Amino acid sequence: MHSMTGFGKASEKSPYGKMVAEIKTLNHKSLSVACSPYNGFFLLEEKIKGVFEGKVHRGKVFVRITRESKGEHKPLKHTEINKTAAREFLKQVKSIQKSLGIGGEIGIKELIALPGIVDTASEESEDKVWPYIEKALTRAVDRLVRFRKAEGKRLTKDFQQRLLRLKKLNGQIAKYSADSAEQFRKKLKATITQIKKGMEADKGRIESEVALFARNTDVTEEVIRLGGHIIAYLEAMRSEEEEAGKKLDFIAQEMQREANTIGSKSADIRMSRAVIEIKSEIEKMREQIKNIE
Repeated sequence: MHSMTGFGKASEKSPYGKMVAEIKTLNHKSLSVACSPYNGFFLLEEKIKGVFEGKVHRGKVFVRITRESKGEHKPLKHTEINKTAAREFLKQVKSIQKSLGIGGEIGIKELIALPGIVDTASEESEDKVWPYIEKALTRAVDRLVRFRKAEGKRLTKDFQQRLLRLKKLNGQIAKYSADSAEQFRKKLKATITQIKKGMEADKGRIESEVALFARNTDVTEEVIRLGGHIIAYLEAMRSEEEEAGKKLDFIAQEMQREANTIGSKSADIRMSRAVIEIKSEIEKMREQIKNIE
């Protein structure tokens, strides 16, 4: 079981400097990879997404590729000044000034700002830089996966503690439910005796009322199903299925459904309190599930 939040970073040396890959992931209902195109190479985005295939299945993924360069590395770009175009431009300007009698000087800032005077070309191509980016990115993804797995283990321990608590509360509910019918019998008998002022109560009527009460408040099936859901949740956590978070959320919904039914049938204050605790634990689990891949 993996968490959807994580971070991974790695680098790879290249003739153009050190290529650095940084990855951050957050919760998301599906897999979404967003990356800043490196050095304007938009076509690398699809290659970058391909590195995540089979390793990351859900989450919002942010990828950032940067370059750390020193003077000894090859430049990414080189600049050329078109001297011919610059001379021709100045020649034409001077001709216009002479014919129209206009003074003034053209400075270097104005000259290089003109289109066609300065040409900046890239020294690298996607095919040249991609092998270095891919190596850095692959290591970063591996570190991200380890991070998410470690976080998943922490969440697993938290879930196990909460499930033990649910199991204990479910057992208490079963006991309270069995006790409530007997408590109802005693209260009903005492009430009827009081009304008849000491006369012996109608035993048949009492048993009939107790049976009706028991049918209306019986939660045996709900307790059994809730126990089964707890076992299913534990098994789902131990499995290596992809997108386990979706299955865990479904099971948690079913547990919540059973808890609501038990609460609606409860005629014992102790049962009601136990149900409140169960629903609180399940709600906390569902919040944590949002972070499970």
